[in-house]
Amino acid sequence: MASHPYRRKADNTPKSFRRVQGNTTQPGASILVVTEGLNTEPVYFESVRRVLATHILELVTYGAGRGDPRKLAEVALEKRDERRRMAKKGKLSLHQLEDFDEVWIVFDADVLSLQKLNEGLAYSKINGIRCALSEPCFEYWLLLHNRDHYTTANMDRCANVIPYLQRAFGWQHYDKSLKESRTLIEPLVTREHLVTAIKAAERVRYHHKEAGTAFPHNPSTDIDRLIGAINASLPPSRKIH
Repeated sequence: MASHPYRRKADNTPKSFRRVQGNTTQPGASILVVTEGLNTEPVYFESVRRVLATHILELVTYGAGRGDPRKLAEVALEKRDERRRMAKKGKLSLHQLEDFDEVWIVFDADVLSLQKLNEGLAYSKINGIRCALSEPCFEYWLLLHNRDHYTTANMDRCANVIPYLQRAFGWQHYDKSLKESRTLIEPLVTREHLVTAIKAAERVRYHHKEAGTAFPHNPSTDIDRLIGAINASLPPSRKIH
């Protein structure tokens, strides 16, 4: 297999992780995603991988990183280095490329101090890791899958998002266990719902820009940028529009 060196595609400024316009991901890019959640986020991205029929999206869960994006970034770097070592030893499977073109971490802001958040973003930037931050939590991204329940109402903690989710999707309760996550989340991940959520997240971003909301912009999410990167890596016939 030809050499496939890691290519940093992120901008060099801290704002680039939340404000970069457009997407530089190339078709066929290999993307590593490290999540702090053990059930909800992995179930979601596994569903994305299935719906978009992509084999070049790889997931790693690391629940111990909760509350510290730097730890997630460190795990991501370890996984990247491990991939390079495996490539040199010829131990890769059929669908594994020799390196990751992009490395992302997915985490929530509701349990972070602003200092720890900024330190984690800075460390990630220096090491070429892209961040998909949700404020207050990943569940806000799920809410944006329902166009009829769009809201920018302030949500201090993830518990404040749950009632919105229950009303939007008719859920009697919300449980982060693996079984319940699959039951509730898998039906949300369709090509149509992905387009709805991406447009809603962009609308939220514009709202905060116009309002001059202080970082980390409650509520908000950058998961749409990660979905955009995944979509950009697909061949034209499988892209969502």
